[in-house]
Amino acid sequence: MPLHSFLTNQFLSLEGKLYSGNLSEVQYRIESALDRTQSLIVDLDPLEKFDAAGAYMLYIASEKAKENNKEIILFCKENEMVKLIFSFVGIPFYNKIPRNNNKSVY
Repeated sequence: MPLHSFLTNQFLSLEGKLYSGNLSEVQYRIESALDRTQSLIVDLDPLEKFDAAGAYMLYIASEKAKENNKEIILFCKENEMVKLIFSFVGIPFYNKIPRNNNKSVY
């Protein structure tokens, strides 16, 4: 069951499930990807299962990245389930890929 696939050095697409049962595994993969870049875009659209614990893990990972002068951009354009969870827990995400300082937050 692949949970992620790398499309470029700066883009990580999460697939399958991100929930309380696999947080540490996915967090490790995100941190490993971030070790190779300053800015990592995490595409959440392909997720089939997602819960509040997954959202909080992503938020904590992005805050930890900021402390290390790095950036994790949480991206979701179409997945209504992901948008609903993020809205419910109050975590911001992007619905467009930000370019330089022109950021569009959903």
